[in-house]
Amino acid sequence: MSLNRLYLLSGAATAAAIAVLGAPAPAAAQTWVPAKPLARSNPYVAGDMHNHTTCTDGSVSTSYLLDRTLGAGTNNGVVNFNIDWFTHGNHGGSGNRDCRFSDSSANLPGDTTTLWTATLGQTIQGITINQLLGDATAASSGNMYRWQSIRDVEYPILIAKSQAYKKVVIEGLETIVPGHEHTDTTVINGQFPVAGTGSASRMAEFEFRFDRADTDTLGPVNASNQAVWTGKSFSNSGTAGHQKAVQSVEWLQANAPLTGYYVPTHTERQGAFNPAGSNGYNVEHFRDFNNAGPTVAFGIESPGHAADSNHSYGTTALGGGTYGGSGIYTAKVGGLWDGMLGEGRNFFFFQSSDWHNRGVFGSRDRASTADFFPGEYSRLYIPNQTSLRAQGVIDGMRSGNTYSTSGDLIGPDMTFRASVNGVVKGMGQTLEANPGDTITVEFRVTVPASNNSPYTFPNPLLRQLGKFQPLNAPLLDHVDLIRGDITGVIPPTDPNYGGANTAARVYNPSTAILSTSNSTS
Repeated sequence: MSLNRLYLLSGAATAAAIAVLGAPAPAAAQTWVPAKPLARSNPYVAGDMHNHTTCTDGSVSTSYLLDRTLGAGTNNGVVNFNIDWFTHGNHGGSGNRDCRFSDSSANLPGDTTTLWTATLGQTIQGITINQLLGDATAASSGNMYRWQSIRDVEYPILIAKSQAYKKVVIEGLETIVPGHEHTDTTVINGQFPVAGTGSASRMAEFEFRFDRADTDTLGPVNASNQAVWTGKSFSNSGTAGHQKAVQSVEWLQANAPLTGYYVPTHTERQGAFNPAGSNGYNVEHFRDFNNAGPTVAFGIESPGHAADSNHSYGTTALGGGTYGGSGIYTAKVGGLWDGMLGEGRNFFFFQSSDWHNRGVFGSRDRASTADFFPGEYSRLYIPNQTSLRAQGVIDGMRSGNTYSTSGDLIGPDMTFRASVNGVVKGMGQTLEANPGDTITVEFRVTVPASNNSPYTFPNPLLRQLGKFQPLNAPLLDHVDLIRGDITGVIPPTDPNYGGANTAARVYNPSTAILSTSNSTS
């Protein structure tokens, strides 16, 4: 479980304060997606923003993923996971599989690997693809560029499922970042018009322009056969690639300042930044992104792949692996995340499934050696609303009033707030206090009676510690309250602005565990 940390503001001319970083006002709501009435007894609702299908390197079709994720109860004995909102997050680039079909490896009856070249001209799920668009490479290779599958395949399926389940379903992207690894993004502009037919063209345009795996030199054309999206750069590696990545954030900030996000994911997996390649991130890169797009580049995502032995992190990952499911940037007290918060930046923590497949098992099996479905193991909670809409998902994430769980350690009814002199503030808000004031921090959670695990035997990891806790019965051992000073934004001219991230590096030495609580304290 993770929630946003609590920080003390300090400085020569500034009174001490509790700061649970604020955010800009929300944009106007868009209302095309049918509103889902939600029980007001739960202050938060669960979702996922990072997942894959056969449009890229996943194992199941878009429809199958959405049915398992959004549906409730069971279907022919197969469990669904009933989350409240969903952002689709396939990779960029191109692919040769028709994602209206699952891969044979998913072991779904009647569903086998199907290539785009086998279905051109056929109407399937109400969608007809007559040709593979873009430059000549697409037609000759049999691959569909991702901008086309985002716009013409995924989006229509997502909207149909959104209307069928009356839940928010957003077209997004796990962009393959120039100079780095991956980042979760979305641009909801045009996806949810008040009236008429929507489009994911702006999301598709972002993928075409800025995903380093998209090698298309043409993109869509107009009636005169002229390129619509011009000016694409192919500087995709190292330092030059990073500058293109910064330009992508600037594009989001200019075109979708309140309707998009840019959240780097599994950021330690490829090691440190490589000035001549495309690997990890240094601290200056996160600062560059946040400087270029303060209302879109507002966080970092923990690795998914929760059924994998180390969440897909090998020994070459920065930090050498994961720590309770998180990389060292967010797990370490005083580490990179604490450094970003200590500058007063709105920079929050998220977690999603990164669903691809169940490893050696089929998609209907309960066992997995790789991934869990969205909502099965990890959940990203955002504030509940009377009628949840796509804009509310992004506003909720940007607000900082979010938390993520693994294994359903806690439910959707968390309370976390701080008060002084009768003034109460929650996560994502700022509480001002004077030196000597007593600040009260309240934290309340409910531990669910069970989770989605099919196993009742004791957790093997906990047995080594002398604890005999069934895998399907969550156990919240303790909660740490972590504090740190906010000392101001470090400018690019400061010698401490950059430098290679290392496992030993401390970014905010004031950060410490203020108190530890359990069910009896």
